[in-house]
Amino acid sequence: MKISCEREKFSQPFQLAASVAASKDIKPVLRNVKITITKKGVLLQATDTEIGIRLNIDGCENLEKGEAILPAKQIKDILQESGSESTFLIESEKEKVLVSMGKDRFTFPTQPTDEFPDVEDFNESAYHEVSVKVLREVIRRTTFAIDTESNRYSLGGVLLEFVEGKICGVGTDGRRLAFQEGVAECIGDHKAEGTIFPPKALQILDRALGEDDGTVQVSVSSNRALFRCGNVVFFTRLIEGRFPAWRRIIPETEGKTQIDILAGALNSAVRKAAIVTKREPGVIFSFSAGKLVLHGQGGELGESNIEVPIAYSGADQQVKLNPDFFTDYLRVLEGDKNLSIYIESDGDPIHIRTDDNYIYVVMPMS
Repeated sequence: MKISCEREKFSQPFQLAASVAASKDIKPVLRNVKITITKKGVLLQATDTEIGIRLNIDGCENLEKGEAILPAKQIKDILQESGSESTFLIESEKEKVLVSMGKDRFTFPTQPTDEFPDVEDFNESAYHEVSVKVLREVIRRTTFAIDTESNRYSLGGVLLEFVEGKICGVGTDGRRLAFQEGVAECIGDHKAEGTIFPPKALQILDRALGEDDGTVQVSVSSNRALFRCGNVVFFTRLIEGRFPAWRRIIPETEGKTQIDILAGALNSAVRKAAIVTKREPGVIFSFSAGKLVLHGQGGELGESNIEVPIAYSGADQQVKLNPDFFTDYLRVLEGDKNLSIYIESDGDPIHIRTDDNYIYVVMPMS
């Protein structure tokens, strides 16, 4: 096997594949990336058995058919350290792999290719098709809200549901909930409800999706999901467990006071109010006529009072909230995005909506 390719064309796909390769000693061969060269071109595969990826690379030259096992970390490091070189050459020779960039030469031991399990290709007839932009928004607007600390496995993932005409994503840790909905086309009577995706898989998938103007095909079965986007096929196993009855958590808007504010203005105010709250977590949100005041009490660190003008004429209300829950949420939105905050009475959850079907609910602190 032999391949010569421009570094820029090879680097990004290989580093993406390397991020999937196993980091633990599940099976030594899985800490590598498999490369296969056929008449159709170059294929990279990587898997840790829980997730897997297939990437086809265009534009490579001087190809000699064959396959080899490439050490993921070492070649990833070479690509990162060789930014000025333009041509990347790989040759396999019996039990060795030779890598050249400019005058640099590397030799690595390799393993038999038949020990590497091939990653499943996308050959589904029933699936949902969704734009890259929508899927990326669903991922980024929900993964931050999951539970990363406890052993409640179902809350450690993101719920993705694919039903007629739409995709829904939900992330929650029991104290906050993020919900995003988007348009998706159903092909071949495909449907998936109650499916929980591991966050690592979704974060790598986000990187693999490419430009926002593309489309993604998604097929979900009982214990796995397959994604196809351009030259990439991505596989992940699902998390077992029952997701909470999240629809009951989302409050109704009828009869509640609505306050509109720009995401950027609120983000700045929360971040400033939280400066003194490192030892005493929590910021008090006080709503009164014409203004929102955020108060932080930090003991030896001092106090903060940040005022933001708002169009509000109702009764005075206040609630204590975790500022990190707000900054996590606000960082995934554009600064000029308009938010509608709904409040009912002191101590009730705050919930926020945008005009593109994004809902966020935060429980108050005691």
